[in-house]
Amino acid sequence: MNKRNFLYLIVLVLIVGAVVWAFISAGVITKNFNNNILDSNAENKEVNIESLYVTDTKDGDKSWELFADTGHYDNTDNIIFLTGIIGNFYKDGKVLVSFKAKRGTYTTADKHIILYEDVVFVHKDGENITADRITWKGKEEDITAYGNVRIEKPNQVIIYGEEAVLNPELEDFKINGRTKTMFYL
Repeated sequence: MNKRNFLYLIVLVLIVGAVVWAFISAGVITKNFNNNILDSNAENKEVNIESLYVTDTKDGDKSWELFADTGHYDNTDNIIFLTGIIGNFYKDGKVLVSFKAKRGTYTTADKHIILYEDVVFVHKDGENITADRITWKGKEEDITAYGNVRIEKPNQVIIYGEEAVLNPELEDFKINGRTKTMFYL
């Protein structure tokens, strides 16, 4: 074997040794890499959804439903952030209240709905409520409206206030803070 071939053999052995060393080192360094990624992703899931539909039914009867243009779900807080919302609350299989809002949240754990920006509730009898924010915590709990509250009973009265607490069927309400009332004659 001449010197040139011997030199090529030594270079080849060094290259093969370096490659083997690199593969072994990479294996040691990234040993739990995939498991760590999978474990961390299992803890924190985020989903972006377009044309979202959320509903709640109990014993086959629909309690409420909402449609949203977009939704963003983050499981760390179990909240869905919604935009472009419209929906309905039901009683005895019929729409009791329809609503809309530009933004809102739905908490999956306790099924609370908070609506923000240009919120409008319309009762089946035509009574309507607008507010900066309306909070609904279930069909057995009072509904709370905050900020620039306006309640209108068509052809009867328009009431303005800072905050309102309404019963779940929107039949009775209480206005808190500074108010202004205008009666139809």
